[in-house]
Amino acid sequence: MPKIKINTFGEGIEIRRLHLDSDTYQHWKTIAAKKNRTVPDLILDPFFYYSLKDKKVNQLEDINANLISGMLNTPKSQIEIWFDRRKVLKIPSHELFNELVLYPLFNLEPTVSFLSEELAKGIYVMQKTVGLLNSAQLEIDSPQLDIHDFTFKTAKYENHQFSSEITYQNQSLNFIKNDTVVTYQTAFEIF
Repeated sequence: MPKIKINTFGEGIEIRRLHLDSDTYQHWKTIAAKKNRTVPDLILDPFFYYSLKDKKVNQLEDINANLISGMLNTPKSQIEIWFDRRKVLKIPSHELFNELVLYPLFNLEPTVSFLSEELAKGIYVMQKTVGLLNSAQLEIDSPQLDIHDFTFKTAKYENHQFSSEITYQNQSLNFIKNDTVVTYQTAFEIF
């Protein structure tokens, strides 16, 4: 059976809304007060997790959170679609997000997530990354591929537009790997 493989390269964004229970939040708030810092600053510090000595939380990724990530609409970003071990399409981000065409080239669908509504109370962490953002694949029965069967889900955060997920005939692709470097990181708290 032929496989579809999609590689997403370039600049990406990850936005997390952390879920901390009240006891953990209060404990971390007292640690932050002793160090004369805020909880969001503490969360970004890798030495905080070492000094915490909690086996359940060794890094930021271990904290329970809602996560949305994807490829930013920048000149460095692109999507490669492979079918049956052959590259069949290369989509630069400016072609994917181009809304000034008479007939849309791709099926774009806004993502419904925690970013869709007003940001709720909590701690948020935003990271910008660069590299191989996502590699995913899917086995299909059809011997042919149609670009109109792909749906590119998009999201917006502040003034950033990004592609968050790609589906083929409403089927999600299986994640293989990613290989990125964090270029920017910030955290903030909404009361």
